[in-house]
Amino acid sequence: MTVHIETEPGTADLLLFPDPRDAAAELSRALDARRTLEQVEDGTQRAGSAFRGALNGRVADAGGELLRGIELGTVLLGGWLQYRELGLAARRSVEQPGSTEIVRLTGHTITSKHSPYVDVYVEGQYVARIGFGIDLEFGVGLLQASIRNGRLMSLRAGDCTASITWSVEGFPVAQNTARLTMPLQLRLGDGILLSGGGAPRP
Repeated sequence: MTVHIETEPGTADLLLFPDPRDAAAELSRALDARRTLEQVEDGTQRAGSAFRGALNGRVADAGGELLRGIELGTVLLGGWLQYRELGLAARRSVEQPGSTEIVRLTGHTITSKHSPYVDVYVEGQYVARIGFGIDLEFGVGLLQASIRNGRLMSLRAGDCTASITWSVEGFPVAQNTARLTMPLQLRLGDGILLSGGGAPRP
């Protein structure tokens, strides 16, 4: 079962920009200002404003897609699942079948760093790799987790802020901090297995 947590904003690009098209536009400006793609032009021995503009646009669009592919709710859930307190509670609930464990995490921070990249090919030939940095930090006021039979069944999250820094080849492109909203009660269907057969090892 795939668990999806709805947040607002939902993806990394919308945490940075109200319009997802702005991500590619801002990246295009950064690539041009830093002359990031000059190495590609040198490697292909091609130059000219038309080639440069087309290359810039394609890389910028691809970089924006990488941002769009990061779902903030998925990152948050992955961070919560790493907390030792949840694993210990899950084991206790397995040892006492039918019992429900309630775990409360007071103010805490979840960080997640991503290093995607775009490989550039010209006429089928590989010429360069453009690296990106997407650093996320979530500040959560309170989390209450309900665990039964080794499974995380539901979550109640308090106030949450999300910060993001986006960079290309080590140079900053954009950053922002905003409030992240999500349903007060997050019910996880059949639950996420934390302890027992098939549970991931810590």
